[in-house]
Amino acid sequence: MQTTELKVDGMTCGSCVASVTKALRRVPGVQDVEVDLGSGIARIRGEHAAHQVPELIAALGEAGYGAGPATAAPATHRQHPAGGCGAGSATKGRGGCCGG
Repeated sequence: MQTTELKVDGMTCGSCVASVTKALRRVPGVQDVEVDLGSGIARIRGEHAAHQVPELIAALGEAGYGAGPATAAPATHRQHPAGGCGAGSATKGRGGCCGG
């Protein structure tokens, strides 16, 4: 089993972590996903994880998140909007939940 790490942009809360995890697990061949909110790193394990990077990045894009190799520059984290996570966000419920 191979492990790939991606830096995920735009995660600001536990709901974001759940959305990222769910999006990555939908990619065929992915066996396990571990997402660290603090570092913004997603660790993906699977049979061909190292060769699936474009598919993994595309899945995250569809969920509303930017991503790239974990060696990329640190992501800029957005702040929660007034009223809490997802309040008034055009992307509420579709990843990138805090939009703000």
